[in-house]
Amino acid sequence: MNELSPQNELSGKEAYEMRKAERRGKRAPSGGSDPARTRRIKKWSLGVAVVAIVGYLVFLIARSMIPAGEDMSRAIPIQGDNHIPVGATHEPYTSNPPTSGPHYAEPARPGFREGETIADEHLIHSLEHGLIWISYRPDVLPEVAEALKQFDNGLTVITERSANDADIAVAAWGRLDSFDVGDTLSEADRVRIRDFLKRYTNRGPERIPAGQRHGGV
Repeated sequence: MNELSPQNELSGKEAYEMRKAERRGKRAPSGGSDPARTRRIKKWSLGVAVVAIVGYLVFLIARSMIPAGEDMSRAIPIQGDNHIPVGATHEPYTSNPPTSGPHYAEPARPGFREGETIADEHLIHSLEHGLIWISYRPDVLPEVAEALKQFDNGLTVITERSANDADIAVAAWGRLDSFDVGDTLSEADRVRIRDFLKRYTNRGPERIPAGQRHGGV
């Protein structure tokens, strides 16, 4: 019986390490890639890409909510918020069109209300709920009235109003902008209206929660 010399004998630990090295070599041959490491890199890259995309979308949404131009509107002192019966007399309003004061119990529902005559007292109640009232004189060109339809977003009431001092008036609770237009609604006019909507939509004292339907006359 031949005996191995001490130099040729492998300790149990050395044999274990050798077998372990052989298994590693079979899973990841020299010069090959480590699949687990590759998966980790892919997951990390995907995570970075998702964060970047979400961040960019948040940036675009935030930028779209920022008014582009100067605020051309003016503050109108609040005249109260009392409900009055339909047809009841009350003190004169302090702006044209009015932006607060005594009003009827039923608001005007949103939308482009072509050919409808709606009392100011209904519309004031809509402003109280946070809606924007866009009114235009009946003698503006049809192209101007047609262009105003782009602002029908479920949170605006758009009506004719012959009592307006200017061609276009944009009103919120306690806020008013009014201006004349030419043969068409210019891009500057559109920006002016969009900016007003961004600044003052849903700012009334009785805001209706998002998603809840705005009823009324």
